Amino acid sequence: MKLIKTKVKNTKKIKKDIYLLSFISGYIAQQSRPGQFIHIRVPSPEITLRRPFSIHKIVGNTVYILFRVRGKGTSLLSHYQKGDSLDLIAPLGRGFTIRPKTRDQRRKVKGKKQKKGKIQNVMIGGGMGVAPLMYLAQTLKKYRGIKSHIKDMVLLGGKTKEDIVCERGFKDLTFKVVIATEDGSRGIKGTAIRVLEKMLSSGALEHTVNVYACGPKEMFYSLAKVVKRYPEIDCQISFEQFMGCGLGICLGCAIDTKYGYRRVCKDGPVFNIHEVF
Repeated sequence: MKLIKTKVKNTKKIKKDIYLLSFISGYIAQQSRPGQFIHIRVPSPEITLRRPFSIHKIVGNTVYILFRVRGKGTSLLSHYQKGDSLDLIAPLGRGFTIRPKTRDQRRKVKGKKQKKGKIQNVMIGGGMGVAPLMYLAQTLKKYRGIKSHIKDMVLLGGKTKEDIVCERGFKDLTFKVVIATEDGSRGIKGTAIRVLEKMLSSGALEHTVNVYACGPKEMFYSLAKVVKRYPEIDCQISFEQFMGCGLGICLGCAIDTKYGYRRVCKDGPVFNIHEVF
């Protein structure tokens, strides 16, 4: 990680209160991995702490962050224009671990040929939890290769259709996209976790898939109950948590895990779900 001074390349409104901001940094493009985050200083007398943002995607040396306006800091950031200065620290935190299958899963399928068209990786984005998953999708696509017969899927969940973002981006990366809304205004009525549960119980998904999720804690509670029934699943979750320093010093983002307190900014934000639930 290092302190970086750069300038805004572009700020674009995606939906109501949702913005995509980009800037150029060859260092972040080369040194970061999916799931890591950026700590941005938003100059204002009312704001003393930096704000954490997931690395949304990287194209060449251009880095993107996706965010919803929630308070003073994000409101100010949404008005940044091309050429405005950015003061940030990155990349920070522990990201997702990319692997085709866990060791135990490889034992199960040893000697068996992977069936064509089978889903291997499932990403779950609850609302703005989709923010770090685009960069993960970019990486998974590179990992599996152009000629691979393996397919990946993303479940996009929200309360209403207005919460669904990035659908086109995932499709452009050749991901199968499944949408779920709690009010039924778009896609399947219900939560993304409920959709995952139905797919697993019906056999639509192999029980040896790798699951990557980001969203509110309530979503993780439901997800933990599902994956406990399928021990072959490797499930990683990215926590959304208030942060102070972002460097592991202030302990303001500590969460209780099975192995004691862990700092989301330093030991995470990505954890194996069995570490926490």
